[in-house]
Amino acid sequence: MTDREFSTLPGPVRAELTRLRAEREVYTAERERLRNELAEAEAKLAEATAERDELAETLDGERSEEHLASLTRRAEEAEAEARERAAEAEAQRQETIAARAERDTLRAELAAARGERDRLRLTLLDAELSLAGQPMPVRRAPGGPESDERAAQLAAEVAELSNELEATRSTISWRVTAPLRAVRKRTAR
Repeated sequence: MTDREFSTLPGPVRAELTRLRAEREVYTAERERLRNELAEAEAKLAEATAERDELAETLDGERSEEHLASLTRRAEEAEAEARERAAEAEAQRQETIAARAERDTLRAELAAARGERDRLRLTLLDAELSLAGQPMPVRRAPGGPESDERAAQLAAEVAELSNELEATRSTISWRVTAPLRAVRKRTAR
């Protein structure tokens, strides 16, 4: 999204997008940290396992058994730490998925809001044209024959109302009271 597009968004949507971006950066940094810690734990586990295997082959007696037990404990601790890091990474992934779903929902709402805004702008333009005495352009709403009938009805109503307005403006009383309306408009300012 460009800065220009971003600046045209409503304030609450911009704030929410900024918040989501910040959360995404935090989640990404945390995920990388957890991946690094997981890699370190796996490396320690591999090292401890290699030491244990090496000592099991070369040493014998009580000392080797104690050392082997110590290495086994260290390997088990490393495995537990690796499982814990993997669980944290999975939780982080789930949070990222939820944030992306929320972002997609907000994008859909934004698109709907833009469509509504454009529809209202066209309606306002039609009303301004009608007030200015210009014929309204006929806009076809998607939908089929029912919408065509409705559009025809609305066009007929607009034409009828425009004719009534023109007839009212051409009456003698309307022309006689025109100076009074002009004075009222000036005094209202």
